[in-house]
Amino acid sequence: MPALRRALGALLFLWSALPIGAQTDFYNTDRGRPLRTEDAVVIERRAIELQAVPLTASRAGRGVSTVGVAPSIAWGFLPRTQLEIGFPFESRDDLSQPGPSTGLAGIEVEALHQLNIESRSLPAFALGAGVHLGTGALAPTRSLGTVRALATRTLGWGRVHLNGAYTLGEALAATDPGADDAVRWEAGLAVDHTFFFRSLLAGAEVVARAPMTMGAPTQWEAGIGVRHQLSPRLAVDAGLRRQLASGGPNWGLTLGGAYAFARGWRAPTPNAALASGASAASSVTPEAAARAAASPWITTYEQFYLQAPHNFTFRRRYPAADRLFNAFDYGHAILYELLWSQPSEAQRRLEGAIYDRLTTQVLDAPPRLPLVEDAIEPRYARLAPEAKMMFEWAHLLHRQVYDILADERLDDAAKDAEMRRLLTYYRSRPDLAFSLVPKNMSLMQEQPYSLAFRQAYPKFNGLIWAYHWLQVGLYEPLVVGRTSAERQAGVMATVARFRQMIPGAPDGYPPMMPMTAAIAPTFATRWPEIAIIFDNLHSMHDVISDILANDAVPRAEKRALILKAAYAFRDDTTEVMTVAGWRKMSLDMGVENQGGPAVGFLPALPVSGMARGMVMRYDRDGNPRDGEHHHHP
Repeated sequence: MPALRRALGALLFLWSALPIGAQTDFYNTDRGRPLRTEDAVVIERRAIELQAVPLTASRAGRGVSTVGVAPSIAWGFLPRTQLEIGFPFESRDDLSQPGPSTGLAGIEVEALHQLNIESRSLPAFALGAGVHLGTGALAPTRSLGTVRALATRTLGWGRVHLNGAYTLGEALAATDPGADDAVRWEAGLAVDHTFFFRSLLAGAEVVARAPMTMGAPTQWEAGIGVRHQLSPRLAVDAGLRRQLASGGPNWGLTLGGAYAFARGWRAPTPNAALASGASAASSVTPEAAARAAASPWITTYEQFYLQAPHNFTFRRRYPAADRLFNAFDYGHAILYELLWSQPSEAQRRLEGAIYDRLTTQVLDAPPRLPLVEDAIEPRYARLAPEAKMMFEWAHLLHRQVYDILADERLDDAAKDAEMRRLLTYYRSRPDLAFSLVPKNMSLMQEQPYSLAFRQAYPKFNGLIWAYHWLQVGLYEPLVVGRTSAERQAGVMATVARFRQMIPGAPDGYPPMMPMTAAIAPTFATRWPEIAIIFDNLHSMHDVISDILANDAVPRAEKRALILKAAYAFRDDTTEVMTVAGWRKMSLDMGVENQGGPAVGFLPALPVSGMARGMVMRYDRDGNPRDGEHHHHP
């Protein structure tokens, strides 16, 4: 088929021209990639997604076929808003039609705005408006304006998507070059399921379409498709559709790939950076927090990670350690999902089969790529998407700090500069950023719901604290290692120490929550603000676990308590300590009670002098309160 050979040639050319160095998300489907029906989730703010190799092929009957390549680019230029421009090229083998058979089939421009984030009571909604410009030999003879509406609902087994579109204006003549592709209206219903360990999404759809030509019958199509993440940089997709009625045999095939990246970001001036990073939660009243918790209309949004030459360096240089973080993502997500969705079964499953699977399968063979936590914790994600996004934003910071430290091209001054730039970027989202001021233990240990998780789930709680030990502990060998070989050996030894904690649980796990100033003192001294963020992050993990695990907290109040805690961890005034007090408290707790140091350790695990999960109370200056016995190094 000549059209197919020409399109494949264009496909190979475009493939060879693709840039290297960005990340895309296989979980967020696009129109036609792989199904006509897409989800109501736009790309992240600041993201630029390049659909550079989408190939389509369709056959309406003997001797009538169309092959096209439709490169497009989408830009998340505003929160929950993307602008997309596409350039469809087609080659047709229908000899019965006069005129050219190959050429540009128009230029498509659309703005798509996501109205809200999915919550417990509302799906995600999005509205789009676009124009198909009559530019090109195979384009319609006049420009066509279209409006669209999209909805997505996540269920326990997968997602359901509903799309509708309507094209304005008069009908096209049957001889119009764009008549075959233009539709008056279109409605689609799709379902998909995510195989998150394989970074694979599979879906199916049914679509009804009314052509833009006068008197043409409604067309019904069924389609199936898959979308797969091959690497942090590349996602590919394939789809197959078949016409169910009207017009005889008709099938279509799509193949595509996508890269996502972002424009370079320049840090603002110091005064502007301070203003952009000012705490958004410090001015929130309890009444406003309660209203936010009660409202089903949630408008937070995702933002793309900071683009830099060191992106994914840690993954390339330390793949075994990097893959463990993907396993940790699963552990946190499945924990919250079961605590919320199966409270009566959570203890049995988390302390039994789920724990065993984590420690004997997932940690032994961690996923190659970061997991889509929305697919692992769909019910919890709808309960508190604001808190979930706080964690994701901080986890991005975690991973990018590893990248900076792992980049052998950066000297100490360059690493300091990149850390400042990264921290400023992180603080540009005050609605998601943890405070730079250390929090005392009362937020985690002295609330009405506190301690429920560690008391009822000793093995899983110990595993979470071991995760946190490794997450902050890995910074230390990257900082103190004097050569590349020393850093490699140090990272391997720290990972081996983490694995040494697992047998005989919970006795091998840290009996106290690890603190960065104790586990990674060199890192915490050099970049204290980042260390404080991570300690606040890990403390909030415990808080949410306690809220979800405490049966005395009514289910109707759990979301409000989670959001109240999230506000407290973002503001700079609630239950705070001095930096000196935070350091003193971290050391007073005893490094041996927190899993031991991350470098320079002895072969045996440290012996703790504290009861597991003992409550430690300190004032803002790090001095013990209430006359309790505390360990002093």
